[in-house]
Amino acid sequence: LIKDEPKGEKKDSKNIKKKSKKRSKSKKSKKTVEDTVAKAAASSQKPETDIMSPKT
Repeated sequence: LIKDEPKGEKKDSKNIKKKSKKRSKSKKSKKTVEDTVAKAAASSQKPETDIMSPKT
């Protein structure tokens, strides 16, 4: 039992480390997604005016 306890603790700390790593990764991807959305909005705004111009 005493031998198993530190092993389980090590596994827990490993899980926590993995979780915090994943969290920082998702934070980075969130910024990338925001950038992509902003870029897509900017690029989609141009064609929209292009489509609107010939129509008018």
